[in-house]
Amino acid sequence: MIIDLPGASERRKSPRYVIGLSADMVLDNGDAVTVNTRNISSSGLQIICDSWVTNKIEPRGIQSHAITHLRFKMIIELPIADNVEKLYANCRVVSAQRLSQEEYRLNLIFTDFENNTKNTLSKFLDQYQQKKIVLNAISDF
Repeated sequence: MIIDLPGASERRKSPRYVIGLSADMVLDNGDAVTVNTRNISSSGLQIICDSWVTNKIEPRGIQSHAITHLRFKMIIELPIADNVEKLYANCRVVSAQRLSQEEYRLNLIFTDFENNTKNTLSKFLDQYQQKKIVLNAISDF
């Protein structure tokens, strides 16, 4: 579900769309854990996860060790028009922030897409860019 659209003051090369979706993270050892997205753009996404998940990702501690070497696959079902299409993206951790004792925010960058799903991401983002244009046009009245 879309929660917000990027504002006109967005300075990023790729605007972020705040969206909360469940996503599967497939780790190098083949284990899959479920996380929640916080936002997504054409270059990456931000996820929210608990301490159990972060311990699966980096057992030595996500806050006390280098994390930029951490890579995994994200599988996300994206609502596009009246359908749901899966995005298969290989990602790398760029940064992590501890929000509370049990909650972490991880910023991921897309490194590659599988099964030509970069087009799936583009369709998804275009759909919400169009909604932004319509909302801006309506607010001008």
